[in-house]
Parts: sequence; structure tokens; C-alpha cells
Amino acid sequence: MKWRIVIMVLVAVLVLAFERTGLRGDCIGIAGFVGYALIPFLDRKRVRARWAIFSILFSGLLGAAMATLNLLRHSALLVVSSETSHTIAHYRPVFWGLILGVMVMLIVSGQLHGTIREDQEIRHDPAA
Repeated sequence: MKWRIVIMVLVAVLVLAFERTGLRGDCIGIAGFVGYALIPFLDRKRVRARWAIFSILFSGLLGAAMATLNLLRHSALLVVSSETSHTIAHYRPVFWGLILGVMVMLIVSGQLHGTIREDQEIRHDPAA
């Protein structure tokens, strides 16, 4: 299940990296990044460091927010001035770089995959 979400996030990043995504691409981006943000909470078989959980959650919510902003702009529900549009276009690569940097950091450190959780339950044989 986790690899499906990672592939969906990769597709979402590639779709949203281009300016002409349209409504379908924005919806894919929102779904992909929300799924990415939920990886630590849905995958209970693996353990991750606390900083990795916060990093995954932060980058997933930031990506979902950017995709939502694109969806609102493409559907004409959010109309901004030309100056604001220029500011958004200026900071957009910065946020994408931040998201991709966090993803690479998690992959290199091995925290995206996590380690398999050992059984926390201690079993004792009943006294004879």
C-alpha cells in the first residue's frame, strides 16, 4: 500500500511541476499529497523517527495546499491581481524545491521506508 502512495505522490509532483495541469491534475495532486501525509499514520507496521513523521506531514500538507491553490486558480474560484500572480509564480519553485528536498532527505536517511516494528507485547508462559 505504501508504494502505491509513493508512486501516486511521484505522479502528483510530476503533474503539478508543469504549469498547465488543469483540474484533473490538481485533483490528482491533492489526493497524492494527502495520501503522502498519511503514510506514517496508515503504516503501523513500521517505525519512524519523530522528525521524519513531522517532515512527511509537513511536506504532504504543503503539497496539498499548493495543489489546492492551483485548483482554485484553474477553476476561477480564486482571482488574484497580476502582482499576486507574479509573487505566486516566483515562490512556486521554492516550495517545490522544499518538498522535493524533504522527500530526498527522507529517502537518503531511510526514514521514508522506516524500520519494521518489533512486537512490543511480552508473553509469559503461565505458571504450572
